[in-house]
Amino acid sequence: MGQTTVKAEIAVPAERLWGLVRDFGNVPWIPGGDEATVEGDGVGMVRVLMGGAVRERLESVDDTNMKLGYTIDEGLPVPATDYHAIMTVTSAGAGRSELDWTCTYAPSGASAEEVGAQFDGLYAVMIGWIKENLGVA
Repeated sequence: MGQTTVKAEIAVPAERLWGLVRDFGNVPWIPGGDEATVEGDGVGMVRVLMGGAVRERLESVDDTNMKLGYTIDEGLPVPATDYHAIMTVTSAGAGRSELDWTCTYAPSGASAEEVGAQFDGLYAVMIGWIKENLGVA
């Protein structure tokens, strides 16, 4: 198993960032996210992205600790299986927050380090989309 974590400080209050991350079925921050569809509601729901190519399942939501867990059932864009991710939002003080995005995975056809580097790059891009959606640099 491999694991990687990307952390980013974002210039919005933690509650605002959590509101965006927590709304699993609504992903305006992903380009083309307005075309996402949702199957079900709450924990267990599936969001379907990219015309059905990617299927992500909401596994847990902890509003008290601002933590969300999900898996990707189909369409993982890197050579890995058994993907589990946790997104955690914390206050960084003075109207700032931190997003901690961690995943575990089983590499498939590449080393754990190579797959981890691919996830690091994907998360960096997606955090950029989140910041853009929130109107911060």
